[in-house]
Amino acid sequence: MLVRPTHPDRVSMSLAAKPLSVLALLGLAACASAPMATSGGGAVEAATADPTSQTVPAPAAPETTPAASGDLGFSAEQADRGRDVYRSSCTACHYSSEFSDRSFKFKWRRRTAGDLFGHISTSMPEDSPGSLALTQYADLVAYILRMNGFETGTGELPADEAVLDGISLAPFGN
Repeated sequence: MLVRPTHPDRVSMSLAAKPLSVLALLGLAACASAPMATSGGGAVEAATADPTSQTVPAPAAPETTPAASGDLGFSAEQADRGRDVYRSSCTACHYSSEFSDRSFKFKWRRRTAGDLFGHISTSMPEDSPGSLALTQYADLVAYILRMNGFETGTGELPADEAVLDGISLAPFGN
């Protein structure tokens, strides 16, 4: 068995290096846990060590129910019409819970209402794709949005995929 001799200076350096390493790690941890303040331009800067200066935390964003982006919205009546279309044309193959479960939300959260409209208007109903009126497909989108917690308003979703691209389905991920 080969045993390496240790140099006496190495041993003393290693013993001295341990407390220094611990102090360095504690110093880094203290810096990392220092409160952060944002400047008016949005840049983040470290808070000063001056105990008289106080940082005011930014107000938390209010929790709201997702709403359609911009001026686009849908009425309760449109969502009800979508529910009726769903019941008459979709229940042979689908359960309504499919459109608000985790799998659905994960699949659609990075897409738009226009993507959803385009998909269902070109591929549904499965036995006769594209057979419904475009307004009925828009009503179905309104129904699906309502099932996923989007607020109703007074407007109507248009039967226009390009316009519906303005509604992000990102709130589905919440």
